Amino acid sequence: MVIHPHDLIEVSNLKYLSLNEDKEWVTASLRRTPFVVVRRADPSADGYIPVGVRGQERNQREAAFLDPKGVCQIVSPYAIAKRQMWNFLSTERRQQPVLQLMDVVAEMMADWRWGPAGSAGFEIATGCPAVKASSDLDLVIDGSEAIDYSTAEGLLRKLEQLDVRIDIQLEVKEGAYVLREILERRTSTVMLRTSSGPRLVRNPWQ
Repeated sequence: MVIHPHDLIEVSNLKYLSLNEDKEWVTASLRRTPFVVVRRADPSADGYIPVGVRGQERNQREAAFLDPKGVCQIVSPYAIAKRQMWNFLSTERRQQPVLQLMDVVAEMMADWRWGPAGSAGFEIATGCPAVKASSDLDLVIDGSEAIDYSTAEGLLRKLEQLDVRIDIQLEVKEGAYVLREILERRTSTVMLRTSSGPRLVRNPWQ
């Protein structure tokens, strides 16, 4: 079983989740929508998957670990984009600014392996309302191969013309970079976000 940060996992039974403490909103959220998101952290000593639970409020985020036996299905951001799963949402929900833009974003990103993460990815994959009128759009791009900087700069310029703020993480084998930080870096190093914490590197594809 291969999983990556930002993947959404449907949990077959809540008994497979290990939580630091019982919180009423966590249980309620999981019963309503039994999905967790894979965190960028090392697995536990017994091989449990680091995941996070989303609540309805922005400050409701809970770290947990999931026994691999509890994995029912995995939905990656790339699968969401490939299948254009936002088309399965109700017409009413697609009026939200972030969701309204998905077809336009898909057209702009046609030459990339990409997908939505964050609240947009969660709502599109689960059907559970998570996006608000003020929500940003979080995207991930497959950065396993070195990107062409001028092409990436052109993409950012096009995305910046849209009516919502868009944040893009470039996923590589060792972790992730913020695309904007790579393109705008003013020093010889850039921040790589890894499962064991951030570190500065000189060449993103070394």
